[in-house]
Amino acid sequence: MKIKFCGAARNVTGSRHLLEINGLTILLDCGMVQGGNREKTREQNEHFLFEPSQVDFVLISHGHTDHIGMLPRLVKQGFKGKVYCTAATKEIGALLLLDSAHIQVQDAADAAKEFNQVTEPLYTEKDAQAAIAKIATFEYRQKFRLAEGLWVTFYDAGHVLGSAITVIDYKEDGTTKRLVFTGDLGRKYMPILNDPYQVVAADTLILESTYATQLHDSFSGVKEQLAAAVNRVVERQGKIIIPGFSFERTQELVYVLHELYNENKIPKLPIYVDSPLSSKISAAFEHHQDSYDNETFREFLSKRESPFYFEQVHYLESIDESKQVNTVNEPCIIIAASGMCDAGRIQHHLKHNIADAKNMILVVGFMAEGSRGRQIVDGADKIRIFGQLYPLKAEVLVMNAFSAHADRMELTEYVRGIHGLSRVFLVHGEEAACLAFRDNLVNNLKFSAVQIEVPTLGQEFTV
Repeated sequence: MKIKFCGAARNVTGSRHLLEINGLTILLDCGMVQGGNREKTREQNEHFLFEPSQVDFVLISHGHTDHIGMLPRLVKQGFKGKVYCTAATKEIGALLLLDSAHIQVQDAADAAKEFNQVTEPLYTEKDAQAAIAKIATFEYRQKFRLAEGLWVTFYDAGHVLGSAITVIDYKEDGTTKRLVFTGDLGRKYMPILNDPYQVVAADTLILESTYATQLHDSFSGVKEQLAAAVNRVVERQGKIIIPGFSFERTQELVYVLHELYNENKIPKLPIYVDSPLSSKISAAFEHHQDSYDNETFREFLSKRESPFYFEQVHYLESIDESKQVNTVNEPCIIIAASGMCDAGRIQHHLKHNIADAKNMILVVGFMAEGSRGRQIVDGADKIRIFGQLYPLKAEVLVMNAFSAHADRMELTEYVRGIHGLSRVFLVHGEEAACLAFRDNLVNNLKFSAVQIEVPTLGQEFTV
């Protein structure tokens, strides 16, 4: 088997890993590179490090844009094969791809207007529809055959709705071998979803490393921390602005706020979810209640309540509704996309609220290097929004307990639970994090017969 790392190599976004097994070419994920230098990011998204027409199958781990977002361009450039994922990933991925296509077209129009340059969109809605039509679905633990001697099984990754750990069992030179690709690995004891499935045996592991050098706060204390933050801002008559990823993070926030309302731990201030995509994804969650964990059933479903819909939450659709929120003078919570603050309606809410010390910017997700969100987290004096600099005076609070990625300890324990490993590849993490985590695994697990690699972009290995 050969592996070529074509994305998310010493970088967090753009997951793409190319396998060659017994004459077949399989692409694990087809994600979009996000954040960083505009020209470099564009180049990495325009061109693949392989020929799309030569790919036989694509296996998608989950519906986040950095894992599925370049599928339409893959099809546009000649991919003719099939795409496989879970049913929930197909439903949510379709929503995200169509939304992304709209953004690509809009970005191209903006570039023509702002920079007087003709830029083709990476893909259009027609391309997205063509990609969606190629997707077939399998449920967790449903083993399916790709070819003679080549089988795939999806297991629950516990990261987002529909997320999968991909297990590939294959025969090579008369020997049965196993490759495991975690995609993005979730955490135990998080709301809504089940815990990640522990694979117990594999020869080769491709492991994400997003938070490989960090330890998250326990989610057990997140309700108290969030309640304290809300009450503090309400007391000073401010607003809470939350850059929200439309998929999963927004639903988790609404879930916890719903609990806090039910328990009378925060006042009944309005919550505005300013993202049409978030509204559609929340509705999609309702279609896949079989993926919810026991706690969600106990807290909401058994009482015939939805975690995501209650009297204080308002899902905004139109631009006029979005603008109207910025005229509200009372305390409120505004959750808006995009999660890294580089696009979408969150930019307008930051523009109107970032310079007021009464307000709070609540960060609940990963902010990639080069993104506007990372500048806010790093405490820049001024933030550029729509070409104008605004002083950062609002309180900035980072709550990493909301992270849907396993941290250093959780990743280490996951690797510890897999027997028979000979190769481990660390991907989907910034370079320093991957290198440090490699040393951590060597020191803590005392691997002697296991090679741990931190591949560079385009690097190939024979396993």
